[in-house]
Amino acid sequence: NPGQALDQDRMNRATGGVFELGSVFKTFTTAMALDSGQVTLESSFDARNPIRVGRFTIGDYHGEHRWLTVPEIFIHSSNIGTAHMARKVGIPGHQAFLRKMGFYDRLVTELPESGAPVIPAKWAEVTQMTISFGHGLQVEPMQAAVAGAALVNGGRLIPPTFLTRTKAEADTLGKQVVSQSTSEQMRYLMRLNVLEGSGKKADVPGYSVGGKTGTAEKVVDGRYSSGKVLNTFLAAFPTNDPKYLVMVMLDEPKGTKETYGYRTSGWNAAPAVGNIVRRIAPLLGIQPQLSPVGGTGPVAVSY
Repeated sequence: NPGQALDQDRMNRATGGVFELGSVFKTFTTAMALDSGQVTLESSFDARNPIRVGRFTIGDYHGEHRWLTVPEIFIHSSNIGTAHMARKVGIPGHQAFLRKMGFYDRLVTELPESGAPVIPAKWAEVTQMTISFGHGLQVEPMQAAVAGAALVNGGRLIPPTFLTRTKAEADTLGKQVVSQSTSEQMRYLMRLNVLEGSGKKADVPGYSVGGKTGTAEKVVDGRYSSGKVLNTFLAAFPTNDPKYLVMVMLDEPKGTKETYGYRTSGWNAAPAVGNIVRRIAPLLGIQPQLSPVGGTGPVAVSY
């Protein structure tokens, strides 16, 4: 019934809805910083104290209260460290990167539903910092998935389709948005986050899952609600040679006895991704690798 298409419980949220994705956006900020050449995996930033800008204070959910390297910022999901990385790039560079990743435009697919991203027209210093960790902008889930795929596939942003398309056709349509090196580093960080960070419950032995958690307070009647959250886990596998991207979103999850009262993404969206990968990988013909992949450099360590 077309007349019911926009009912709250019927709308296609994957492309028709726009949402704040919280810390999942740290994946894009980190890639931006690394690709700019101004930040490396060895760089470190002061996360000992919250950042204060005017009347605003930016802190960490579970602060480490020390200097953090880029991998530590990623696996501890530090708002402070991520904000410092964004400041390093600057507002014009940050805006240009988001445009390049497609976050300023409606996503074009064969589906008629396409939500318009919500991004501030004017950026102050605090705007850039909050956007760096996923607050203050809203995008389609499918947009985030398409951009996330670009970060792990060698750096090429490929327009999505629901129809059959050859690899040659996809290669022709794709555009390089980050370097091969940045893509390798992001695969390393995403895998590291599943091994040692907030994504541990997404790990599936043999399938090298990598990903990033995001827990965002929902906007209700124009204000952030402390009682309602939207959880996301953006993942790819296998990280040594990515074939598939899996993105799970949970609307208003509740803490349970099994999650020790926590309602954060690492306790619900991440294990959901792990369960999905565990079921679909054999069906997709992906053979598990039960020994580390060889090689040199940080990427080898992550597998």
